Amino acid sequence: MSAAGGITIPKNFSGIRIAMSTDAPIRIIMAGGGTGGHLYPGLAVAAQLRQQLGDNLQLVWAATGRTIDRRLLSGFGPDYIEQPVLPLNRDPWRWPAFYGAWRRSCAFWRGYCQSHSVHAVLALGGYAAGPAAWVAAQMSIPVGLLNPDARPGLANRFLMRGAGRVFTQWPLPGRIGFSVRPSEKESVVGCPIRADLIGVPRMQAIDRLGLDPKRRTLVITGASLGARTINEAMKVLMRDEQFLGALAGRQADSTGWQVLHLAGSEQARDMRAAADQLKTISWLVLDYCDDMGAVWAAADLALARAGAGTCAELTACGVPAVLLPYPFHKDNHQRANARQLCSGGAAVLARDQVDPKRNAYELKNMILNLLGDESRRRAMARAARSMGKPGAAAQVADWLLVQARAGRMGSCR
Repeated sequence: MSAAGGITIPKNFSGIRIAMSTDAPIRIIMAGGGTGGHLYPGLAVAAQLRQQLGDNLQLVWAATGRTIDRRLLSGFGPDYIEQPVLPLNRDPWRWPAFYGAWRRSCAFWRGYCQSHSVHAVLALGGYAAGPAAWVAAQMSIPVGLLNPDARPGLANRFLMRGAGRVFTQWPLPGRIGFSVRPSEKESVVGCPIRADLIGVPRMQAIDRLGLDPKRRTLVITGASLGARTINEAMKVLMRDEQFLGALAGRQADSTGWQVLHLAGSEQARDMRAAADQLKTISWLVLDYCDDMGAVWAAADLALARAGAGTCAELTACGVPAVLLPYPFHKDNHQRANARQLCSGGAAVLARDQVDPKRNAYELKNMILNLLGDESRRRAMARAARSMGKPGAAAQVADWLLVQARAGRMGSCR
């Protein structure tokens, strides 16, 4: 029982809306999934929100049923929602399936928002972010949109119309699709990354990963799912005596190098078998590594894709890189990301030609030049660090909390 104006009111009295009292948790929908590139920035923001609100926070994940989503979000239990939503395919005969899945997903979130107090939505980008963010915008629930790629995709261009704020890693063009002017609602904050990626001592990282402290480390990664064209090119270079000699320290660099290769779960077995044939090179192949703070702290040079999250981590951690953007996206947005780092002197850009031998030839020359040029690697590392924006997650979380608290107070009036 509680007293108000001299009248005793039961807390569960159905005629009074008390669900939005100041004691009720703030509920935020994190919309998006399907790849680590969408989920990891969301998890970074979630960690900042949890740090500020503790148990006074409920996060609901509007995600997919893909393996990466299940692995990263299963700990959220019933607050992890596997939506039926599908990506929009360019083949017209697949549009009915897309439209049906879209309608079912939107209907679910409309019902959810009508029966629950939702205070804000963070769209993490991509097709899986669409239904919850679109429904929320229609219901005047504050929506923030993460767009860390230099070139927005179709789903994000659609969602920008209803977003109250668009968080970017680099400034977007003055006008993009759907008659949206991003500058009107854009905040260039960077791509949210986890706080534990920053500041890992190098020797501690070397020890955690089981690496040799006397050797420099070349990190090869294709992000969370691996990169087949990178892996196939590395198989070619594993048979190249000049390349292996440079790694071993017989040429250019007397201290020698070791390789930490994150090959992806589907390709790791083949890469490990190839690495086991090497007699003079330490080439450690992992399916995947959750400890990316240690990976980047140990890295003296990286060969990587150019996803937005990877670019954010490379710059925040000051890692010089050779970037081989994914070649199969229609809009080549990874290439646009890579150009941002290259123009700042933090990376060099290679073109993924798909053919393993052609890729190996181009990558070999680029990597060999950097293996033996410590002063250039240091200059690239400084350039990368100057571009880093490690505070992005906190800035996005702050905006969400301002919007959520304002909405909660409004609903209590």
